[in-house]
Amino acid sequence: MHIETARLHLAPATGVGDADGRFHIVDRHSRRTLGRIALRASRHSRARGLELSYAVADAHRRRGFCAEAAHALVGHAFEQRLTGRVYASTAWSNLASRRVLAGLGMHQLDIAMLDWESLQGEVDLGVEDGADLTPYARVEYELHRADWLARLAAHPRAARPA
Repeated sequence: MHIETARLHLAPATGVGDADGRFHIVDRHSRRTLGRIALRASRHSRARGLELSYAVADAHRRRGFCAEAAHALVGHAFEQRLTGRVYASTAWSNLASRRVLAGLGMHQLDIAMLDWESLQGEVDLGVEDGADLTPYARVEYELHRADWLARLAAHPRAARPA
C-alpha cells in the first residue's frame, strides 16, 4: 500500500507492503527520501492502539513534511478502521514534534521523566547544581478515532492538510 499527499509519497519501508507499519517519506517530485514514519504496535509497552513515530533528515526539517505524512498515515489508519487509538511520545524539549502531535488533534496525557539510573554519567543530578532535567522529560499524547472523525466532520480541512 502506498499513501499519497500533495507533496509526499509514503512508500512501505519493507518488501512486505505495510504489514509492519513502517514507511519512507518520499518527495513526490524529486523522489528523494526525506525521512521515515511508522504506525505500529509498540515494541516497548502493552498499550492498546498503534504508536506513531517519525523522523526527517536535518536538511528537510521545518517544512511540514512530518505533519503532512502523519496526517496522511493517521487518517488512513482511522478511515480503514485499523485502530481506535493512536499514541505517541516525544521529548519535552522537542517543540516541533509537539506541534506536529497537537496539530493532529492529539491530547497530551502525561509528562514522564526517563529512568534516573539511565541518566547516571550523562547529567549531574546533584541538587546543589540545579541540573535542568527538562530535556529528559517525555510528553505522551493520544488520539481516538471518534475524536479524529468528529474533528474531520467539523473542520474537513483540519484533518486533511493540503
